[in-house]
Amino acid sequence: MKVTFLGHAGLKVETKYATVLVDPWLSPEGAFLASWFQYPDNQHLMTPSLLQPTLIAISHEHLDHVDPWFLAQVSEQVPVIIPRYDSLVLKQKIAGAGIKTIVEVPQWEPVQLAKGASMFFVSESPMNHDSAIVIVADGKTLLNLNDARLSIAQLRSIRAKVGGIIDVLALQGAGASWYPICYDYPEERKRELSHRKRMAKFSYLQRAIKSVEPVTAIPIAGPPCFLDTELGWVNTEMEEGIFPDQQQVIDWLAEREVKNTVLLLPGDAFDIREQKKEADPIWRNFSFSDRNSYLENYAQKRVTQITALKARYPEPTESLWDTFRDYFQRLLAMSPYFNSKIGMRVGFDIVGSGGGKWAVDFRPGLSGVFEEMGECSYGYRFASRWLPPLLNGEVPWEDFFLSLRFVAWRNPDIYNDHLLGLLKFACPQSLKAVEEYETSMDSKEQMTIHAEGHTYQVQRYCPHAGLDLHEVGEVLPGRILRCLGHHYEFELETGKCLNGKCKSLESHRV
Repeated sequence: MKVTFLGHAGLKVETKYATVLVDPWLSPEGAFLASWFQYPDNQHLMTPSLLQPTLIAISHEHLDHVDPWFLAQVSEQVPVIIPRYDSLVLKQKIAGAGIKTIVEVPQWEPVQLAKGASMFFVSESPMNHDSAIVIVADGKTLLNLNDARLSIAQLRSIRAKVGGIIDVLALQGAGASWYPICYDYPEERKRELSHRKRMAKFSYLQRAIKSVEPVTAIPIAGPPCFLDTELGWVNTEMEEGIFPDQQQVIDWLAEREVKNTVLLLPGDAFDIREQKKEADPIWRNFSFSDRNSYLENYAQKRVTQITALKARYPEPTESLWDTFRDYFQRLLAMSPYFNSKIGMRVGFDIVGSGGGKWAVDFRPGLSGVFEEMGECSYGYRFASRWLPPLLNGEVPWEDFFLSLRFVAWRNPDIYNDHLLGLLKFACPQSLKAVEEYETSMDSKEQMTIHAEGHTYQVQRYCPHAGLDLHEVGEVLPGRILRCLGHHYEFELETGKCLNGKCKSLESHRV
């Protein structure tokens, strides 16, 4: 088996009888409203041979993993294999690119790719549509985590399923998030939170590598770079924030005695059987340390694409209020469970022609859509040009949030996962699946935690997404338990969630 890095999260996996493209992203317009771009540039890989794979495997619906522009260049007869999700978003994006054959596969179910080659997906909870991809071929195994933050138990189960040896572990070093950088925090606080999130991500990578014990680990899936002059400030997140580059990930791991890593740039290949890297000569003089000059030249090459994208979304000429009201009235009727979990008034400050200061109240007995903002616990501010494609479904809310083209605020400063979930799915079937998953979690199994001279009995599985806290929990100063899965923090004395609107952890002192 031979793996060629396509940039960002993309891989070309060549087996004896098949060529599989995994999450290829090569659009010259980048992704998320021309905000994210591949770093470094991977356009030199757009060759006729790349457009003739045996099949394509896609992990989830983020546009840096499913690239409709690239899929439209491939023959419509090339099958695309995806995990089976309750939401139809991923399938719709692929079908919209003209692909005729889309194969949905339940997680853990192997699918035959070719002679001697098979693949299966392993997914997160229904609230988080991310999946790892496992390819077994020619006697070798590739585990590609993508954006999926699998539990240690899931990683161990994968090892057991493939016979105990993972030859290559490809894992994400950079985040895919708008927190905290789009929040209205003082700059010092924002830097502190960004660095903390970076370290939590690195800590997970270290744990995953320790659990999987791969022969070789390859950091992929980021970072993106930001070439629009309006977003150039985000590139500073590569320094100490949420978008580290691959070399920074490798250096951090090496300091902790993880040295079986390999750095691949777009076009570099790795022969798994020979454990040998084949470097693309185009990168002979490239260095991540020359980031600023590289990005300056890169941005000049993408001015046309960024300008064209904005031209497709002009400022509205009429008020958007009626469309906004009708949209959120429909959303309010979808899931009483989600409404109760959100439980607050959310403001939308739509700036520019056609906009206004509006609110949606999810509180039982107070619910409704209002033409005045009033006192809101949560709020979003963004340009009016982006609202029509959000309301008509052309741009999913999560894609828009990942564009970073907005500002958010919240008071109290507590994350509300269900607000994002409702906006993201906007589908009764998907919302019901989350509700059934969350209400079925068992809090009876307990574990013992010692913290600052006290002993606590707490439920073993996180009340947010069910991850095993015995494996992904860490005790912080102040007798706080953090779940490394999604960074939720719980006060051991009371079980209260401190940084998110989440069900309390069952916890009592013994």
